[in-house]
Amino acid sequence: MRCARSRGNAALVGETARGDAVAGERNARALFGDERYRRTRVDAAPSRRRDLLGFADEVVFGRVYARDGLSPQQRSLCTIAALTVLGHPAQLRAHIGGALNVGVSPEEIVEVITQMAMYGGFPPALNAMEIADECLRDHGCGGDA
Repeated sequence: MRCARSRGNAALVGETARGDAVAGERNARALFGDERYRRTRVDAAPSRRRDLLGFADEVVFGRVYARDGLSPQQRSLCTIAALTVLGHPAQLRAHIGGALNVGVSPEEIVEVITQMAMYGGFPPALNAMEIADECLRDHGCGGDA
């Protein structure tokens, strides 16, 4: 049997989670844009992927991106670096677009990917640079320097 105090803590966690979800939606919309957010979350058919994106919004964008210490631009560059080295092209494409949305310059994106070639290897960096070129063209930033 639970005591009244433990039920109170559960309610507090629920309130925090709701606050994180609201902050997460706000941050994800700022990063990815309203159209992509609506397409992948709001208008998407119910699925386990959509549920997982909701969880990511709550935790990644509602808690981690809301922390002090790094700007949204710095967080975007860190994410691009990690996705480059890990070789996740779909997420890399989304996050390069997001980085451009929050004010990261094309030159900064190219430099981070170049830096990752030294530590993560040339094959993943070359693949990432191809994606960057496509994203930069799609966003009207040129591409293929």
